[in-house]
Amino acid sequence: MKKMMLICNPHAGRGLSAEKLLKCMEFFNASGFLPEIYFTKKDDDLADALSDAKADEADIVCMGGDGMINLLTNAMIKNDIIMPFGYLPEGTTNDFAKSIGIPSDFAGALKASVSERLSYTDSGVLMGRYFVYVAGFGIFTDVSYKTPQKAKNAFGYLAYVLEGARSIGEFKIYRLKVTVDDSEVIEGEFILGMVTNSMSVAGMKSIAKDDTRLDDGRFEMLLLRKSSNIQELSTLLSSVMAGNTNSPLIVYRQGQSFRFEGEELSWTLDGEYGGTYDDSEVRVSGKQMALRI
Repeated sequence: MKKMMLICNPHAGRGLSAEKLLKCMEFFNASGFLPEIYFTKKDDDLADALSDAKADEADIVCMGGDGMINLLTNAMIKNDIIMPFGYLPEGTTNDFAKSIGIPSDFAGALKASVSERLSYTDSGVLMGRYFVYVAGFGIFTDVSYKTPQKAKNAFGYLAYVLEGARSIGEFKIYRLKVTVDDSEVIEGEFILGMVTNSMSVAGMKSIAKDDTRLDDGRFEMLLLRKSSNIQELSTLLSSVMAGNTNSPLIVYRQGQSFRFEGEELSWTLDGEYGGTYDDSEVRVSGKQMALRI
């Protein structure tokens, strides 16, 4: 039987159940694999786990939320151990899994995790830390890591909705100069900024256009300018959710590098806290991840 390392976040989504792990083991055994389960810990860099998997020529499957993908991406790139892997999405929103085409049902995701079919996606880098689908700041972007894990486990997506509603009354306005690909400069006051490599983030369809691809060496940038009142903000957010970027308050660009200057920004990377900087550069890293679908 072929060896496999099943990397799990025991706290993702509503909590990892023994029943679900048993289903995994039964399926992988029946498919010719002998899995070893590895539970991630706080501040885990996965270096030893990846080295062991490479030495054993073992397949890798990870199970967890978007944060698990971020953890694995950083571990693979920083340790120069990049290999195809399967992904079992068990988070609360699973934005990345939906974009790359992993089935939403668990049985389908299991089959995809050992498939020979691969889907490639570019990774990005912000100040030395990598991500695969979104780097963002401003209104709503910190909801995923500020929402307590207990609330996520108990209430699921509702916990994000409640935390997001609370953040509307707390948003900050950022005065920024944004440089795209070292050529175009955009200045103004913004309430949200995202650099993405995804078909949608938290239901926002406007980040994906007809020519959006996950492996084309380009990212999409979305900036929302300051609104003059709550009604205008509501209309703006509705436009973004519907995929309409015609508003003068919406800035949309595609490029390989994006520099943000002017104010201190607290970044979210794939739903995880990504650091706070007063001069930030987000760019395509040149490293691609290969996922089984």
